[in-house]
Amino acid sequence: MATLFSQHSSNPLEAGSSDVRNNIYNLKYLSAEALAAEHNASSDDPIQSYTIPELEQYHQHLSHILPNHPMNGATSAPSKNPLVDLDADMSDEEAAVIPVAGNDLEEDEDEEALFEDDDEELGDVDAQGETDEEMTIHLKSPDERQEIEEEIASLEEAVPQLTSDYKIVDRLAIDLWYHDKWDNTPWHGYHPPSSSAYYQSMPRPRGAKVFVAIKRIYVTSSPERIRNEISIMEDCRGCRHISQLITAFRHYDQVVAIMPYHRNEDFRDFYRTLPIEGIKTYFRCMFRALRDIHTRAIIHRDVKPANFLFDPRTGIGTLCDSASRRSSHAGACLHSSPTSDHPHGRIKSRNEFNVDQVKAMQKEARLKSTLPSEKVGYPTRTHGEPISKANRAGTRGFRAPEVLLKCGDQTGAIDVWATGMILLFFLTGKFPLFQSNDDIEALMEIATIIGRRKMEKTATLHSRTFSTNVPSISPEGTSWRSFVEQQNPDLYEPREPDLRYFPDTRLRPPCATSTILLSSPSSHAQRDSSPALLGPARISPQAQTDYKQDIESALDLDDEFVPHPFGQGVCADWHFRDPVTEDPCVKATVDRYEEVRTLVAGEGMAIGRQPCEFHQNEYGF
Repeated sequence: MATLFSQHSSNPLEAGSSDVRNNIYNLKYLSAEALAAEHNASSDDPIQSYTIPELEQYHQHLSHILPNHPMNGATSAPSKNPLVDLDADMSDEEAAVIPVAGNDLEEDEDEEALFEDDDEELGDVDAQGETDEEMTIHLKSPDERQEIEEEIASLEEAVPQLTSDYKIVDRLAIDLWYHDKWDNTPWHGYHPPSSSAYYQSMPRPRGAKVFVAIKRIYVTSSPERIRNEISIMEDCRGCRHISQLITAFRHYDQVVAIMPYHRNEDFRDFYRTLPIEGIKTYFRCMFRALRDIHTRAIIHRDVKPANFLFDPRTGIGTLCDSASRRSSHAGACLHSSPTSDHPHGRIKSRNEFNVDQVKAMQKEARLKSTLPSEKVGYPTRTHGEPISKANRAGTRGFRAPEVLLKCGDQTGAIDVWATGMILLFFLTGKFPLFQSNDDIEALMEIATIIGRRKMEKTATLHSRTFSTNVPSISPEGTSWRSFVEQQNPDLYEPREPDLRYFPDTRLRPPCATSTILLSSPSSHAQRDSSPALLGPARISPQAQTDYKQDIESALDLDDEFVPHPFGQGVCADWHFRDPVTEDPCVKATVDRYEEVRTLVAGEGMAIGRQPCEFHQNEYGF
């Protein structure tokens, strides 16, 4: 019981000086102590020696709060124990907050009302001392609370059927029928316990509150865009570390999507203090999510910390929000479209493009770069030049060069670039890092680091040219390593352990015992702490070879947990699409008879070398 109440505001022995109820009782206790000092009997222990009304009330309060506290069995027998100064361990600042004898007290009725309100608030704290998500709205400021309540009222009015199935609280909702009404299997999936995504497949305990997130898709989006977004969310069902679509429905022109709620913290609160193992876990979850969606020809296009829900206490991360299907706009880019063998495309051979034309474009661009530095400005589009059209979704500071150059055949590489930007925040200890006002400035920021020549090659790869006569843009630029070391001179200083965050919390995710690391801590502990990796010295060829082997080994092991797109995996021969409706179907044997079943999104997914849930018997599982 003592542990439970160690941070509990209702414990009069440990409550902070700002606790109103404890201050009132403390004032009464001091008054009783002063009154006891007037008696001729022993006043060394007024608590044990007197039963005046104020002390009786204090005892009753303790017996209500701490039933097993030894003071509850106290009698009026005299005691020779010395008087304990209750203020001995209290700072001057805390002591100044406690009311002194002589201050006016509120009436008993008001005092009891205060206690009743406080008791109700105590129910909002769970056994771990954390506030229930249902009550977090009461922690907001009055203005923010009013704004949230207005949003809730607006949503309930726009989509009235929500209220029968969900209780909306503080931008979240409680699923009222999770245990009794819905079939949650399709979105939970079948990730094995040894997978890092097993947390997605764990059913919620019966009797526990199940929180969900409600995404309101506003009417400003076109119907086709809304349909495409819902379709992509369905295709992402079963992907690891991706926010799953539970359901979606509409009321007239209002569309809402229901997704699981994932606890997370603001990136700005932990990116400077998260331990190295926590950073590894952050990107392990991120790259597994990207691998799964890229396999389905889906690009997220807006990877950033705000769209990656990471809980630094458990090391679990979930990618959410925007995504779109990869679309190819055939153009004059010098790279091919992505394939299974080349997921980010390949550089075309010289006989696949006009070499003379490319050289002429490069020569003209380099000529402009030699102009005097006082002639600096933004280029203007010449008459008759076609307007470049390409998807440039994303957020300032995270857009890849091909997005800024308006490449018409973008791949999942733009998500990898954005993830690299997040890595820079961890390494430099600065967020945000790039804050350009437009695409031209963003290109200049990148050119400042990688240099003018690499930027020219990058532009040529996407059938563009890059020219600048800004003196600060050097031809060779600098290395990313030098850039990081310049931004963060304390880069190689070990971080102080933060007991709040993974792995120092020891609150491992459900699959932590079998989480795959890029390098096993046990087998590579000595190498990970070597000066060659911690200091600025160059990495030896042997270390580079070992690192590549670690990556290849991790990828091979990760293949065991990859959820395959529909129609792939060991049981792909039994999967097909209906020739008329194009719905996904599966042939399965039920009671020795073969039957065809139409699937919903998330069903019939083979994972690694394991068959889907419908073909476990055929493969002896």
